[in-house]
Amino acid sequence: MEMPVNAHPLGISRIRVVYAKRDGLRFTGHLDLQRLWERLLRRSKLPLRYTQGYHPRPRLNLASALPLGFISDEELLDFWMDESLPLPEIQQRLTAVAPPGLEIYSVQQVDMGEDALQVQMKASEFEVSFYDPQNILELNHQVEQLLNQTSIPITRRKKTYNLRPLILALETATDPDGAVILRMRLKAEPGATGRPDDLLETLGYPNTAYLVRRTRLLLN
Repeated sequence: MEMPVNAHPLGISRIRVVYAKRDGLRFTGHLDLQRLWERLLRRSKLPLRYTQGYHPRPRLNLASALPLGFISDEELLDFWMDESLPLPEIQQRLTAVAPPGLEIYSVQQVDMGEDALQVQMKASEFEVSFYDPQNILELNHQVEQLLNQTSIPITRRKKTYNLRPLILALETATDPDGAVILRMRLKAEPGATGRPDDLLETLGYPNTAYLVRRTRLLLN
């Protein structure tokens, strides 16, 4: 019998999950989210592939850390199984044990030889909504001034980096209700990742003034 495309000779499969992180998980940090996924996968009773060693854990790989307080429309996670199952069954099992705030959109099987998701990351897109109404002309002026700078030094954890080359796109817009929002695309490569909160701080906004939602992850 001919094996399906990308099938592993031992039946091992690599599954990619596209999911959203909603308000219910807004203040769940990256490490806690990873632990949440480990518990979720165990509860799903899927034939998981585990790491080696004294404390085996489900083998999984999250694409990109999302800063605390952010929400997201699109997050990616890969996990491995020791045998193949129909994709609808995998999604149904994951959805059945997912906690409030975690919405699973789709699952797909991907090539075993792909690089880790973190290595494939190129950029992230974000949308910022403000708690207080904003003047779009004033915000446009701030954005223009920021983009005209050649260097935007940011100090984080006693290390300074230049934010400017990490800003791939930045623009104002309005949401369906007419409120002014800010959209941005920031580089998210290993060792070169821009943070929306750093950009917003440069514009003069404290982290209590806005809500950031990641809308898209861009891979190689």
